Amino acid sequence: MFSRFSGILTGCFLLLFFWGYTPRVSALSITATVYPLYDVARYVAPQARVHLLIPPGRDVHHFEPGYRDFLRLFRSDLILAVGFEPWLKKHRLLQKKTLFLTRGQKLEDPHLWLDLPRLEEFILRMARKLEVMDPKGAPLYRKRAQNLIPLLEEIRRELKGLSGCPRRTVVILGHAALTYLLREAGLKPIFLAGVHPESEVVPGRLRSVLLLVKRRRIPVVFLLDPEFRKYALLFQRQAGVRVLTLNPGIPLFPEDRTLSFPQLLRRDIEHLREGLCSGN
Repeated sequence: MFSRFSGILTGCFLLLFFWGYTPRVSALSITATVYPLYDVARYVAPQARVHLLIPPGRDVHHFEPGYRDFLRLFRSDLILAVGFEPWLKKHRLLQKKTLFLTRGQKLEDPHLWLDLPRLEEFILRMARKLEVMDPKGAPLYRKRAQNLIPLLEEIRRELKGLSGCPRRTVVILGHAALTYLLREAGLKPIFLAGVHPESEVVPGRLRSVLLLVKRRRIPVVFLLDPEFRKYALLFQRQAGVRVLTLNPGIPLFPEDRTLSFPQLLRRDIEHLREGLCSGN
């Protein structure tokens, strides 16, 4: 009898385990696919359990969730996504509880978190969604979202201030991730690669950008992707330039790992100002 009862208990335990059972807790569970959305969610909803699905350094553009990732997504009360995650759109249940930066628009450049007006609108939508899901926390969500918007507006003003620099051309050793941000600043970016990190740097493109730097005597170039360090060494050796780092709102370099999304943008502005406005 005891062995039979023990077998039933074991079977129930295994059934619950494989079904992914976890006790319910009161705090909202939010999963963000990329770091910038994760960071703003942590600020707006400090009492929520906020998870980052794609860690910094992983290829955002070609990430494929595993079993544990999908388990977390299905358990989440709210999902925050860019809109370029094809695996997310395949599941209707996940789509229903997801806020997308794209808002259904078909766009070529996936780095929408750097389109700051769009991000501000997204933050307000997120706060309204949280207010509905958790009415008791509504005043907190509303207040913290309203505190975050002026901070992003100040960053936009600082970006626009870069248009007064004597140099306006920004040579970026990396993929074309900063178009939205540099457009806000009124600057002209020249990227070594296309919009995806794995975009191949063709020899003709490398040669033409290197010649441009030499011809215009551009004193500073900017390293965006850690994988492009070999090109930084080439430009230093052949054109005698200084190399400063930029980031796409994601902490890819070790020295950026402790920074929030707004702090990452401010570091970009500091490095752009140093590279474009100073005498060098």
